[in-house]
Amino acid sequence: MREDVINFIKSVSLGTFTVSEELPRDDSGVALYIKNPKKLYVDQDQVSQEPVIQTLSGFDLHNEATTVSVYFTADAKTLPANYSLLVDTLKKGKDVLPTGGFNNRTVDVQSEYEADLLLTRIDYTFSKITT
Repeated sequence: MREDVINFIKSVSLGTFTVSEELPRDDSGVALYIKNPKKLYVDQDQVSQEPVIQTLSGFDLHNEATTVSVYFTADAKTLPANYSLLVDTLKKGKDVLPTGGFNNRTVDVQSEYEADLLLTRIDYTFSKITT
Protein backbone atom coordinates (compact mmCIF):
# COMPACT_ATOMS: atom_id res chain seq x y z
CA MET A 1 0.00 0.00 0.00
CA ARG A 2 2.82 2.39 0.84
CA GLU A 3 4.16 2.09 -2.70
CA ASP A 4 0.70 2.75 -4.15
CA VAL A 5 0.42 5.95 -2.09
CA ILE A 6 3.94 7.09 -3.03
CA ASN A 7 3.19 6.47 -6.72
CA PHE A 8 -0.03 8.48 -6.40
CA ILE A 9 1.78 11.39 -4.74
CA LYS A 10 4.46 11.35 -7.45
CA SER A 11 1.75 11.53 -10.11
CA VAL A 12 0.20 14.79 -8.85
CA SER A 13 1.51 18.34 -8.99
CA LEU A 14 3.22 19.10 -5.68
CA GLY A 15 4.24 22.67 -6.47
CA THR A 16 7.02 23.66 -4.10
CA PHE A 17 6.76 20.39 -2.13
CA THR A 18 8.65 17.15 -2.85
CA VAL A 19 8.13 13.51 -1.88
CA SER A 20 10.70 11.29 -0.19
CA GLU A 21 11.10 7.52 -0.47
CA GLU A 22 12.43 7.46 3.11
CA LEU A 23 10.36 6.56 6.13
CA PRO A 24 9.33 9.57 8.26
CA ARG A 25 11.85 8.88 11.04
CA ASP A 26 15.57 8.25 11.02
CA ASP A 27 17.39 5.55 13.02
CA SER A 28 17.42 7.67 16.18
CA GLY A 29 13.65 8.24 15.99
CA VAL A 30 13.88 11.89 14.93
CA ALA A 31 10.99 13.01 12.72
CA LEU A 32 12.46 13.83 9.32
CA TYR A 33 9.41 15.88 8.32
CA ILE A 34 10.29 18.32 11.15
CA LYS A 35 13.90 18.59 9.95
CA ASN A 36 12.89 18.90 6.26
CA PRO A 37 9.87 21.17 5.74
CA LYS A 38 7.97 20.94 2.45
CA LYS A 39 8.98 17.29 1.96
CA LEU A 40 6.31 14.58 2.16
CA TYR A 41 7.10 11.33 3.98
CA VAL A 42 5.00 8.18 3.74
CA ASP A 43 4.98 5.80 6.71
CA GLN A 44 4.76 1.99 6.74
CA ASP A 45 1.40 0.25 6.44
CA GLN A 46 -0.40 -0.23 9.76
CA VAL A 47 -2.81 -3.19 9.67
CA SER A 48 -5.56 -3.85 12.21
CA GLN A 49 -8.38 -6.38 12.42
CA GLU A 50 -11.72 -6.13 14.19
CA PRO A 51 -14.21 -8.97 14.42
CA VAL A 52 -17.45 -8.43 12.49
CA ILE A 53 -19.12 -11.82 12.91
CA GLN A 54 -17.94 -14.61 15.18
CA THR A 55 -19.53 -18.04 15.02
CA LEU A 56 -19.30 -21.12 17.25
CA SER A 57 -18.08 -23.18 14.29
CA GLY A 58 -14.98 -20.99 13.98
CA PHE A 59 -15.96 -19.28 10.73
CA ASP A 60 -15.31 -15.67 11.63
CA LEU A 61 -15.42 -12.53 9.53
CA HIS A 62 -13.11 -9.62 10.28
CA ASN A 63 -12.81 -6.07 9.05
CA GLU A 64 -9.16 -5.64 8.11
CA ALA A 65 -8.01 -2.03 7.85
CA THR A 66 -4.71 -0.90 6.38
CA THR A 67 -3.71 2.67 7.21
CA VAL A 68 -0.94 4.58 5.45
CA SER A 69 0.06 7.97 6.89
CA VAL A 70 1.66 10.87 5.05
CA TYR A 71 3.47 13.58 7.03
CA PHE A 72 4.75 17.00 6.00
CA THR A 73 5.42 20.41 7.49
CA ALA A 74 5.46 23.98 6.25
CA ASP A 75 6.28 27.33 7.81
CA ALA A 76 3.15 28.25 9.78
CA LYS A 77 3.81 32.00 9.56
CA THR A 78 3.84 32.05 5.76
CA LEU A 79 2.16 28.96 4.34
CA PRO A 80 3.05 28.20 0.72
CA ALA A 81 0.44 29.46 -1.73
CA ASN A 82 -0.34 25.92 -2.87
CA TYR A 83 -0.78 24.42 0.63
CA SER A 84 -4.61 24.17 0.53
CA LEU A 85 -4.59 22.91 -3.05
CA LEU A 86 -1.98 20.29 -2.12
CA VAL A 87 -4.07 19.01 0.81
CA ASP A 88 -7.20 18.86 -1.36
CA THR A 89 -5.30 16.99 -4.07
CA LEU A 90 -3.77 14.54 -1.60
CA LYS A 91 -7.20 13.75 -0.16
CA LYS A 92 -8.04 12.21 -3.55
CA GLY A 93 -5.42 9.56 -2.82
CA LYS A 94 -8.07 7.49 -1.09
CA ASP A 95 -9.40 6.68 -4.57
CA VAL A 96 -6.13 5.08 -5.67
CA LEU A 97 -6.87 1.53 -6.80
CA PRO A 98 -4.83 -0.58 -4.39
CA THR A 99 -4.38 -4.28 -4.84
CA GLY A 100 -6.01 -6.58 -2.33
CA GLY A 101 -9.75 -6.15 -2.89
CA PHE A 102 -10.40 -3.23 -0.55
CA ASN A 103 -14.07 -2.19 -0.48
CA ASN A 104 -13.92 0.91 1.72
CA ARG A 105 -11.53 3.84 1.41
CA THR A 106 -11.36 6.84 3.73
CA VAL A 107 -9.03 9.77 4.30
CA ASP A 108 -8.48 11.82 7.45
CA VAL A 109 -6.51 15.08 7.58
CA GLN A 110 -5.08 16.40 10.85
CA SER A 111 -3.02 19.54 11.46
CA GLU A 112 -1.14 20.77 14.50
CA TYR A 113 1.58 23.27 15.28
CA GLU A 114 5.09 22.11 16.08
CA ALA A 115 7.12 25.20 17.08
CA ASP A 116 6.81 27.53 14.05
CA LEU A 117 5.80 24.71 11.66
CA LEU A 118 2.35 23.51 10.66
CA LEU A 119 2.47 19.70 10.76
CA THR A 120 -0.05 17.99 8.49
CA ARG A 121 -0.85 14.29 8.71
CA ILE A 122 -3.01 12.55 6.13
CA ASP A 123 -4.22 9.03 6.96
CA TYR A 124 -5.48 6.84 4.13
CA THR A 125 -7.45 3.84 5.43
CA PHE A 126 -8.31 0.96 3.12
CA SER A 127 -10.51 -1.77 4.56
CA LYS A 128 -11.98 -5.10 3.50
CA ILE A 129 -13.85 -8.04 4.99
CA THR A 130 -11.69 -11.15 5.53
CA THR A 131 -12.21 -14.60 7.00
